[in-house]
Formats: sequence, structure tokens, C-alpha cells
Amino acid sequence: MAVNCYPACPEPEITLGMPPHSDFGSLTILLQSSQGLQIMDSNKNWISVPYIEGALIVQLGDQVEVMSNGIYKSVIHRVTVNKDYKRLSFASLHSLPLHKRISPAPELVGNNAPAYGEFSFNDFLDYISSNDCVQQRFIDTLKKSNS
Repeated sequence: MAVNCYPACPEPEITLGMPPHSDFGSLTILLQSSQGLQIMDSNKNWISVPYIEGALIVQLGDQVEVMSNGIYKSVIHRVTVNKDYKRLSFASLHSLPLHKRISPAPELVGNNAPAYGEFSFNDFLDYISSNDCVQQRFIDTLKKSNS
């Protein structure tokens, strides 16, 4: 579980609470205290997720994208801040075990070549410890050139 606090910011137009990213795991279930979550649509536009008090937001992560061979996409998202109020978010992160090797499910690949290579959570941790994840997402390093 991750709990984030985004304090009120005097210059929200030049500040992000969290830069664009996708979640590594399978599912993220999010509860937020106010507006601030934005997702990237297929045209690379940022769309604000409507705030509904008490609503849970479910986002697919990179593991689902890889296991589905790209049929389902992980959600690229970011967090904006507000000059008048702080925002809290509570994220329940669901993932496969640390050493579990993940690859596209053969049933979803069919006669096509897998679009992603195999990896584990350990591979992800190695990547983020030595790379700038804002410049390139880990999942992009797994994509095979034929996809």
C-alpha cells in the first residue's frame, strides 16, 4: 500500500505531484481525497479523472499489459496539485511475487510472436535503481521490435 500526500502548492501550473508513469504491478486500487489524477488517452492527451467521493479507481498495471500481450494496456497517469487544498491518495498495489517470471500468456499470443519479453519484479527493481523512469518506462524495455 502507498499513501501519498500532495500539499497545497502556490504554483500548481508549473508543478506536478507525480510525473507521468504506469504502475508496475497487475492492479492498483486507488482512493483519493480530491481531484488530481489524470490519465493519458490514446492521443497522448491528459484527461482529468472525475472525483467522486468514496469511489475506488481501478487501474491496470504493466504486468497485465505483458500477460495479455498488449491486448490490455497499463494506464499512464500523473498527479496534479492544487493551490487551495492538499490531496491524499491511498493506493493498494497488487502484484505477482518478487521472483515470479512473467511473460505473455500463450493463449493470448496464438500464432503471433510475443510482443514482450519475460521479466520479474526483481528485474524491475534493478531497472529503476539504475535508470531514469521518467525518460523511459520499464515496460518499454520489454517490447520486442516486431510489435
